[in-house]
Amino acid sequence: MPELKAIAAYNRRAMQAAEEGRLEQALLNLAMALRLAREIKRGQLESYSKGNMGLVYLMAGKKREAAACFRLALQRASSEYGSRHLICHVLRNNIRRMRQATSRAA
Repeated sequence: MPELKAIAAYNRRAMQAAEEGRLEQALLNLAMALRLAREIKRGQLESYSKGNMGLVYLMAGKKREAAACFRLALQRASSEYGSRHLICHVLRNNIRRMRQATSRAA
């Protein structure tokens, strides 16, 4: 399925752009990945992309947006695959790390 390859490519490009400090470009790539994942009804890829979007927002210092992305990704993944799925574990860890970083900074 070419859409699956495109979603993976958008996510790879997004995280590469984020590592290079090009956060707006990263968010654009992730928006494209999300759109495709929704079009082909792939909840796991939607959750993965939304979780990556949360990471990019966190890198940009936008904690509210990051938290919203992580929560939405976790809700989607939990409802589709159950709360024990690996992606749910990763998203809960991201939320926990964000909260710890926020409480240390306060």
